[in-house]
Amino acid sequence: MTRDQIDHIIDTKAVPHPTDGIKLSETHISWVVLTDHYVYKIKKPVKFDFLDFSTLEKRKYYCEQEVKLNQRLAPSMYLGILPINRSGNAFKIEDNPGEVIDHAVLMKRMDGTKQLDLLLDNENVKTDAIIKLADKVSSFHQKAAIVPEGRDWKEIYREFEDIKSVQDFFVRHFDEAAGQFIEELDRQAYQFLKANKERIAERNKSGFVIDGHGDLHTRNIFLLEEPVIFDCIEFNEDLRKLDKLNEIAFLCMDLERYGRFDLSKVFIGRYLSKMDAIENKTDERLFLFYKLYRANVRMKIHAIEARAADSTDEQREKDMELIRRYLELCKRYSKELKSTG
Repeated sequence: MTRDQIDHIIDTKAVPHPTDGIKLSETHISWVVLTDHYVYKIKKPVKFDFLDFSTLEKRKYYCEQEVKLNQRLAPSMYLGILPINRSGNAFKIEDNPGEVIDHAVLMKRMDGTKQLDLLLDNENVKTDAIIKLADKVSSFHQKAAIVPEGRDWKEIYREFEDIKSVQDFFVRHFDEAAGQFIEELDRQAYQFLKANKERIAERNKSGFVIDGHGDLHTRNIFLLEEPVIFDCIEFNEDLRKLDKLNEIAFLCMDLERYGRFDLSKVFIGRYLSKMDAIENKTDERLFLFYKLYRANVRMKIHAIEARAADSTDEQREKDMELIRRYLELCKRYSKELKSTG
């Protein structure tokens, strides 16, 4: 589909459920049509090195995969897929015979005020809610399919070292010391991973690598009576199949980005009371490294977005603030990792 066709659907409210309001949210890979009670998510016809939505068949397949995989954690939210039909110059999301030009994932619209990142912004997250979230994640991990072989240390390092691709950004927008820190961080990651390659390989073969969520951060969680975790990675199974510690490190790092080290501690404590994911001191250091790895990746992503030519001043300012937070976390985790070595 094209943006003009999406605009036609918005302008004519060409959706199968009655609605008073309708609006569009957009990412670099999806158009998301929001109505009063339902959400219709349409994949853009794009191809990157990490995903391929370039054909109608592939977009349909990944819509089906998105529903199937997300129903593991959010069955009440992910309802199915719907065809998008063309009739002349008109386009409509509807489950009727016609020329099918694309597909949409159908979701129930949740209470946006309960999204965890917004609740953290408003300092409105209670310990009991994090305990429920930890119970939900641990239960999911207990049932998740075990992956017989995870990524080796060199693959993890290759992802980590990509931060050097934006090293010049840190020199330009911060100072030479920030650029030097990126170099030091890269060396530290290489040395740590190489030193612990045997334990990583052992965990890969011992049931710690699962078909998980892959994108477990605060923006993908609604803290309802029962937490709803949504938007798992469907387009690249390599990003979704990971060590349990890597998965939960993302969420703990994100809580700590808000300064909520207390909630991160509650989450990991409760999770480990239900799930045997840390067996020794090396595993404790691996968990700390994975928090560093996650902060490193997010910092790189926002640096790329901040220097994009089409970034607005407002968006660039938001990206810069996030980069500062991730940079401080990286410094903290780096120091802690050195002190435990």
